[in-house]
Amino acid sequence: MKAYLEINNYNNKFYIFKEGPLGAFKVNKTIYIVNPSEVLANNDNIEIKIATDEGKITDQAYTKIISKSIVNLRISISGSFSYIPHPILFYNKANAEINNEFYVSDKAIIIESYILGRKGHGEIFREGKIKSITKIFSRNRLKIFDIFKVKNEDYRNPNLMGKECIINIYKIENDEVDIDKRIVSTEDIEEELSLLYMLTK
Repeated sequence: MKAYLEINNYNNKFYIFKEGPLGAFKVNKTIYIVNPSEVLANNDNIEIKIATDEGKITDQAYTKIISKSIVNLRISISGSFSYIPHPILFYNKANAEINNEFYVSDKAIIIESYILGRKGHGEIFREGKIKSITKIFSRNRLKIFDIFKVKNEDYRNPNLMGKECIINIYKIENDEVDIDKRIVSTEDIEEELSLLYMLTK
């Protein structure tokens, strides 16, 4: 699948342009990104661009990247916003390159979360390669350049992660930056994220 989605949300006007199956809708001040299948597979190539002057950006469900996939995902968001998508769940043997760029005009809260393997199905992430790069600009200056990398089982080393989930929280306001990284288990990630989502209400 190849898909492109562009969203403009300014001055109480909401426009989308799309190529492929991805879509979006707005309820009150929240923008929902919709992937009808909720799954990325094979050689999927996804690009999403959003420009907004307010509100929250999220999606409808976990994004799942299945085994033996090579996925390229690019997201670019500009304006003032809260970006709190559901976690990305990587099946064993998934491969993905993710590039996130955020251009903050005033303030933003950005929460990224990744889950390695489907523990509820008895699956451990043993093979695969993931690289996620996050760049955050404030007032046209690069403030954060963060890389999350996993190759096979290296994340299980307690000096790297030791657990199968990571949550990255970035807060930007008045050109000041606060970063919080939390390594949690699959059993605890929902509770952690629920508490964090309260910050954006």
